[in-house]
Amino acid sequence: MATPETETPPNEPKSPGESKGVEAVRIASECAVAEMTPFLYATDPDLLQALLANPHFGEREALLLLNRRDLPSSVIQELASLHTLVSSYAVKRALTKHPKTPLPTALKQLKFLYLFDLVSVCLQPGVLPEVKRASEALILSQVPKLALGQRITLAKRGSARLAASLLKGENTQIIQAVLDNPYLTEVALLPVLNCPDCAPKIVEEIAAHPRWGLRYDIRLTLLRHSSLPVARALAILPGLKPQDAKAMSQDSRVIPQVRNYLSNQLKSSEPET
Repeated sequence: MATPETETPPNEPKSPGESKGVEAVRIASECAVAEMTPFLYATDPDLLQALLANPHFGEREALLLLNRRDLPSSVIQELASLHTLVSSYAVKRALTKHPKTPLPTALKQLKFLYLFDLVSVCLQPGVLPEVKRASEALILSQVPKLALGQRITLAKRGSARLAASLLKGENTQIIQAVLDNPYLTEVALLPVLNCPDCAPKIVEEIAAHPRWGLRYDIRLTLLRHSSLPVARALAILPGLKPQDAKAMSQDSRVIPQVRNYLSNQLKSSEPET
């Protein structure tokens, strides 16, 4: 007798695990705000997408989600498409600062941020370099219009590039704030010193600064400034390496008094024949 062919029932029941997953997705998409908390920490993208579709999902829940560094980019992109939520300033700021926000989405939000929120974007770990550079560009475009107090605050709290960009002119408060900025680096400071129109006051303040005035490469650059006070220059000379002392004695950018002093020192140190 022929064995009848086995047919799959048209409505085969789902496995227990699958049923549970489908039910969780349904609950996430319909539950009240008070029941959302467990879903805010879910790792399943389907659950998170269902949560975003929930009509009760609001600003508070969006900010809690965006506080998670492990949030998938696809979920962030979907959240960014919810215009009602993205109209919130706090959500715009959180989207911009999240390391997994897609680049076009992050760049789109930058133009809405206030000055010092842009500064925080520049300093936020994990933010895409392109976003940081765009933030700095927006800030720099605003600098000419800033009041003195805002410039001083920016000099204290800005990134290395922002701080160094403020080293112009003779305002001691701004210069000191920049030099005391914890984010300032030698790489950012050296181009300022090498600039032909670097103000004498900046040269003097850097030379006298307890941090930057002791950096060897900074000292070499300072010696090439005609505006460096002679007393400061002479204080630097004993710490020079022999090859640098010789180079400085022949460098036309070094003031004559210092070149002559170095030449005499080098001659006196030569062995007698």
